[in-house]
Amino acid sequence: MVNKNAQDWLNEKYPENGVCQRDSDSENKNKARKDIIKLDIRKEKVGSRFNSKILFGSLKLERFINLRVLICSGHELAELDLRECSNLEELYCQNNQLYNLDITGCSNLKKLNCVSNNLKKVDVSKCSELTEKEITSDLDYKDGELAKNIAETFKAEENDIRNILIVGITGNGKSALANVLTNTNEFVEKSLGVSVTNRYQRSDIFEWEKDGKKVKYRVIDNIGFNDTNKLTIADILKEIGKGIYSAENRINQILFVISGKFNDDQIKAFNLFKDFIAETGITKFNTIVRTNFSNFKDPKRREEDRDSLLAENEEIREIIGSCNDIIYVDNPPIPEKKEGIDEEEYEDERKVSERKRRESREVVLTHLVEKCSEIYKLKKWKNISSQIDKWVGIMEEKRRKIDRASGSERIKLQSELETAERKFAEQIDVAFGIKIGLNPELNAQIEMKNVNCCSIS
Repeated sequence: MVNKNAQDWLNEKYPENGVCQRDSDSENKNKARKDIIKLDIRKEKVGSRFNSKILFGSLKLERFINLRVLICSGHELAELDLRECSNLEELYCQNNQLYNLDITGCSNLKKLNCVSNNLKKVDVSKCSELTEKEITSDLDYKDGELAKNIAETFKAEENDIRNILIVGITGNGKSALANVLTNTNEFVEKSLGVSVTNRYQRSDIFEWEKDGKKVKYRVIDNIGFNDTNKLTIADILKEIGKGIYSAENRINQILFVISGKFNDDQIKAFNLFKDFIAETGITKFNTIVRTNFSNFKDPKRREEDRDSLLAENEEIREIIGSCNDIIYVDNPPIPEKKEGIDEEEYEDERKVSERKRRESREVVLTHLVEKCSEIYKLKKWKNISSQIDKWVGIMEEKRRKIDRASGSERIKLQSELETAERKFAEQIDVAFGIKIGLNPELNAQIEMKNVNCCSIS
């Protein structure tokens, strides 16, 4: 990853008194700024295929007088000045570090996505075409401006149900943790990296008592990222959305499960979930749960492992620092009794596994009682999920028609379904500035074509 000053990069690739010098921008190559209609400089588009660039600092777009669409998501921009872009209609600047966004000259702006930034206020009073329904933001729209949306958090009362959302990569022990916490066998466990959870699963309410204090919990297990069942993006999003809906958008804690060290897939999964939720302060309701840690009761070993994780790289340090805490457990599978196995040996192994699971349960639930007494009320997810449900409904209807059709009609409908799935994936990509769990075939197709610039609608 290469960091580059945003203004320097823009002036080099799109010189003020010259033409576009950016080889990867075939649409605008050799065009002057005044002739550019669409500018896509999101992180994935800047730099080479295998070495993207991060643009940082302030960025001012001058002489882009006919620009209609700007995508600059996923960087580390601090300021964005678009006062001269009077014809701008769509702006996607999500997932930056913006504290200042000036769009006072953008009187034709119709769509705005500025979610996941450091903005406290944005003046949209001059953007007469912009309506509340076309804004995706961590800010609230009122009286011609966007003002900071204070996350709705509140203290959990004694009888409140604490909803615990479990997420992570397939095969890292999500379902085992769900069984341990609920003290049941309702969640199917699989020790190999093969998904056995193909939909969200919600537990019954259970109580945990610590020092005379009783707390009610409910666990929600989700489909794992990198799902091996090759579920479509719509299937995964639908199930995650349904799981959150089932908790009435109220979350006490998100347990992000990892097994072993953080790897690239786990980093991507964490950032994917964080960006998909897109709520201010949500990471403070995340706890990282390190599973399969045989020395989980040894404070020295835990500290050594934590230091090792923090020393890996800056991105891992940021993830751990943004979360509530990292805790350690070991949830070994309960051994199966097989013919020919020594009875005494089997009983010893079973008792060890059950003891470790009991002790791990106490570690997690004690952590929740002591440090997770607040409830986070998700605001933005309801709107996002309703749009997802709309697209899921469209695709499910197309699948039903395919089941009833045959011959050339079936081939035609199958093509329409694939087109709908691609369009949905493209819209999610633009809306969030991220790729979300596409199966390889769809992902390859989307990489080969330009993304349509449209928000979910």
